Amino acid sequence: MKAIADWFIYGEVDWDLYNAKLQEWGPLVAGALFGIGWWCWADALVQVSTGESGAYPFTYNWPGIVATLALLLINALPRKDLAEAAESIEDGVELRARLWLLFSFLTAFAAVGGSVAVLIQCTQQSQFVSVGVGSVLQCGFILASALLLWAYRSDDGGGYYTGF
Repeated sequence: MKAIADWFIYGEVDWDLYNAKLQEWGPLVAGALFGIGWWCWADALVQVSTGESGAYPFTYNWPGIVATLALLLINALPRKDLAEAAESIEDGVELRARLWLLFSFLTAFAAVGGSVAVLIQCTQQSQFVSVGVGSVLQCGFILASALLLWAYRSDDGGGYYTGF
């Protein structure tokens, strides 16, 4: 066990190689997570339409829509713009960039809270429980996708990785 700790702590890990691989594959994995999130939601809706009677309320759709909006908001501000704002001589640039990011993350947490509220309401009523579970999974995967995309997308200004 000590050998593993030494390997991790004392720099025998090639972090630059792992970071380069994440830069290369991060957006692809983020897209897959986004698709998995919406697939969980669609699967829950198919299960409800085939198994339970009645239609679920449209308001159960809002957490996923807000999570997708949060993904767009989080990724509207590149990391390099946040770093450049700290070095800017213009007053308030860094504050505006940080407030945008704060608003984006608050929107993401509101989506998670909404999906948990949907799950609680569905389990209390013992109706459309699969929609509640699908909503929580959807928001979780979409927000993991947003964070992964924000952290590992290309910073060269030329867009995303185009090596395929």
